[in-house]
Amino acid sequence: MSAKQALGRGLKALIPETPRARAGYAQVRIDQLRPNPQQPRHHFDRESLEELAASIRLHGVLQPLLVSEQSPDRYLLITGERRWRAARLAGLETVPAVIRERIEDKAQLELALVENLQRRDLTPLEESRAFDHLRSSLGLSQQEIADRVGMDRSTVANALRLLKLPSEVQGMVDRGELSAGHGRTLLGFAGETRRCEWARRAAASGMSVRALEQAVADERSGEKPVTRKGTRGRREAQDPNLRAAEEKLSLRIGAPVEIR
Repeated sequence: MSAKQALGRGLKALIPETPRARAGYAQVRIDQLRPNPQQPRHHFDRESLEELAASIRLHGVLQPLLVSEQSPDRYLLITGERRWRAARLAGLETVPAVIRERIEDKAQLELALVENLQRRDLTPLEESRAFDHLRSSLGLSQQEIADRVGMDRSTVANALRLLKLPSEVQGMVDRGELSAGHGRTLLGFAGETRRCEWARRAAASGMSVRALEQAVADERSGEKPVTRKGTRGRREAQDPNLRAAEEKLSLRIGAPVEIR
């Protein structure tokens, strides 16, 4: 089954249909809606919202929001928070919405996560934090998370590794100054200080992930003691194949590795 199929089936399975929903959508007052507290997306670019608001003023909201009925005349946004924010900026009083019956709290994060993944709307760190929330709040394993969102388990595992980065580096990844690949590679440096130092250097110089991987390898090679003329306590120059295996393992687990 493709990722797209799995994601689509997840949304349909998680959102119960009601007679009201099957009848189409309704116009819901903007002040009757409240954001989903489980929304994994935290950053909404102001300039992008203004552009969408300008489009909405001209064409209206073309795609309805998905909402859950919490009480009479009160609705929880499940998907479409960006459209809702832009509609407020545009001065609209109502927005089109598909209404579903009340959805359990534990499903709200999952629904919002799947919807954002389908749209590729999350930053790497937002995705990582959402996976971590699914793991901690619902007790899901990495494989169970992968099954629910239509991804490989290794993709989920790599995303969760980003949460091991120092907060400063996480912020750089969140802002797009570094990629997720940079973030995972930085875990090859020992200690928070070195990871932050290299993160700043990589961001300032526009260093590629491959170049950063080489920097990790060079630093680890420099830390390896080398024996010369009988000097005690230092190792002889290492076989290149063994060194390559150490570097691969180090990048894989995010910690220094030495094979003896």
